[in-house]
Amino acid sequence: MDEPASRRVTLRSVSDENGRRHLTAALDAAGNVTLKGHDLGKGVGGVYGSAITEYEWVHRIEAADVARLLTALGGRPGDDILDLLPTGPAADVYGLMREHRIPYTRLFSRHGD
Repeated sequence: MDEPASRRVTLRSVSDENGRRHLTAALDAAGNVTLKGHDLGKGVGGVYGSAITEYEWVHRIEAADVARLLTALGGRPGDDILDLLPTGPAADVYGLMREHRIPYTRLFSRHGD
C-alpha cells in the first residue's frame, strides 16, 4: 500500500543579484516536518567562501518537536503547522527554532556544484 503524499508549502523562493534561494516544508502522515532547501549563486559564497556557489539540504523536525514549534508560532493543537510557518524572502524558520531550542535532524547536506 502506498503512503499518502506529504503536503508541501514553499516558505521562500527568491531570485535576486545574490542568486536563488528556495525552501519548502512538508508534513508527513506521522506528523514530522521536512525542510528542503536549495541555494545557488554568490550569496552562498558569502557564507561558505567564494568558491562555493551551491548549497542544498534536507532537515527533519520530529513530530514531538513540531508540537513545540506549533506552540512557538502561536498555534494550538489541531492547527496546521504548515499554515503558520513564516514565508517570504526573509522567512527564518531556523532562527525561530534556535530561539525556542527546537531540534532538527540533518538528513542531507551538500556544498558545491
